[in-house]
Amino acid sequence: MKKVLIVLLAVLFAVMPLFGCQKSASDDLGLPKAGTYPMTIKDGNGAEVTFKSEVKKVVSLAPSVTEILFAVGAGDMVAAVSNWCNYPAEAQKKEKVGDTYSVNLERIIELDPDVVFVAGSFATDVQDALNQAGIEVYSANEVDIDDVYYSILAVGTITNKLDKAEEVVDGMKADLKELEKAVAKVTEKKVFIDLGMLYSSSKLSLQGNIFGMINAKNIALDYDISAPQLSAEEVIEANPDVYICMSSKAFYVQPDGFDEISAFKNGEVYYIDFTDPIADIVSRPGPRCVEGMKVFAKMIYPDLKITSEYLTDLAAYK
Repeated sequence: MKKVLIVLLAVLFAVMPLFGCQKSASDDLGLPKAGTYPMTIKDGNGAEVTFKSEVKKVVSLAPSVTEILFAVGAGDMVAAVSNWCNYPAEAQKKEKVGDTYSVNLERIIELDPDVVFVAGSFATDVQDALNQAGIEVYSANEVDIDDVYYSILAVGTITNKLDKAEEVVDGMKADLKELEKAVAKVTEKKVFIDLGMLYSSSKLSLQGNIFGMINAKNIALDYDISAPQLSAEEVIEANPDVYICMSSKAFYVQPDGFDEISAFKNGEVYYIDFTDPIADIVSRPGPRCVEGMKVFAKMIYPDLKITSEYLTDLAAYK
């Protein structure tokens, strides 16, 4: 009988990690336990934000965070959004209270949310006014894909929707794994993304870093500001194989000498108008981030056997 008991205990301890002791995706990121108060959490800038009680109402001034809120099932908590929050469709029905740089402060205070979500830097005087009104401010800031995962899990923790947030992150990781497998054997191409007037994305921005994850070389990667402006001569010298322009073809003014660039010689130039939904997908650090990477991967390597629900007609962007 004693031997049987020992065997049963051994089996129990062996399977315990599969249940109560199993680590969640948030454990390695130093996030606090969801639903416990007071709760202090670090935002994307490293600032500590403390919630004394359960968060029930939020305002989002960041389109990426708005997408996260709805993706993790916290859409009902959203009292208002920014002018630029256009996805999902439910977000467009929410009250608009300006944006990160032009905030309707009085209206936000009237709405009395528990937290206002912003992205990147935020006006100190506005944040002070919100804090004085008892409203916390959480800033999301993403430079790489792990930062995106952190933002999703942090928002899930704050809104007590961590289970769904982990599900979203797990799905993104699985999609990214398949994408990385698809690009693993391609011959690396050089890429320039033109945000307008030869401004681009470097290693200090998420968009600048994701090209390396799809086995492409971003020619603006090594600049020391997030959105460097290259000269026409620098772009010509780098000679990108693929040129992605965040503008419509009709409004793009091609600099002199660009006819000599491989991308222009070979017809590997793509135009994404800012009004096109794809423009949001490839630039927002949210739940659709990997889908944006698929769009870029398909433009850079058209023969890849990957499908994108958003990019269905590659020729339409040439």
